[in-house]
Amino acid sequence: MKKVLSLFAAIIFAAGALDACRTAESIGQAKSAHDKFIEADKGKGELFRVLYMSDTYNVKQMWGEGSIVRNPDPGGDSYMCNELKKHDKFEEVKESVISVWLYPDSGALMKIRPKEPTFLFEIDKLILEDIQRWTFKFPKKTVVPSKFEVRYRVVIRKTLSDQEILKDLQESLKEKSRY
Repeated sequence: MKKVLSLFAAIIFAAGALDACRTAESIGQAKSAHDKFIEADKGKGELFRVLYMSDTYNVKQMWGEGSIVRNPDPGGDSYMCNELKKHDKFEEVKESVISVWLYPDSGALMKIRPKEPTFLFEIDKLILEDIQRWTFKFPKKTVVPSKFEVRYRVVIRKTLSDQEILKDLQESLKEKSRY
């Protein structure tokens, strides 16, 4: 266990050193990239695009406004941001595509499948939990489309100091060793 902690401490130290090199310019470039992601051209195949951060949950519908609308859920959006906040221990931006099928009679979720995962297990799990809470309304009273894709951009940012991260890791290892 001490080897794991010392290895983790070395990784955190290296990440902290790299993080200290970030400039205001790189932060501005990241914001610009997020804006471009949300404002992408229509017709790329995705019905929705989601910018998912620990302090921002932004959903944009790319097409089909007259036939399908995602029901707003500010409480759920806020909850999902708080869940992502638990993973803000390093800097990473990942994209994922989820395929969604709806029941053609009710418009309720029928099937959700990751098409392009982030390959971060905990984040992929959060994305699937997020999609499962979505509901839709259909202004034309017909469930169209009944199959579509949602593209996520998940932004994980290091918000804790190295000491806080180590303390959290030590506490979680203590908890696991008790059982």
